[in-house]
Amino acid sequence: MRLRRRVAATAAALAVASSGLVALTVPAASAAPAGAQSCVGWGVTGSGGHAGWEFQCTGGTGVDWRTAIVCLGAPQPYTHYGNIVKGNKSGKSTAWCAVPGHRVADGGGDMVPA
Repeated sequence: MRLRRRVAATAAALAVASSGLVALTVPAASAAPAGAQSCVGWGVTGSGGHAGWEFQCTGGTGVDWRTAIVCLGAPQPYTHYGNIVKGNKSGKSTAWCAVPGHRVADGGGDMVPA
């Protein structure tokens, strides 16, 4: 599940995403209690032309996590992971495709348990 909305630190749970990756799932923004934190994700391009995806959370999620992306490139798509962010801290995780010219699959990245 994409985390482009507010999340509660105590509401993080594990679920299997349709892509086969294990993803963090959280309740809808309207269900988030007071003090809920915010996580956002966006595409990035490195100076060498590498495509990537970055997530940033302004507070803890309750679960150690990192960014995962599927890169489209020859001979087949592959998955890359970003740095790990501790569940009790705010932070940023960035994952990059290995080769300039490879692109991140439609839909961007996912936040997955570390």
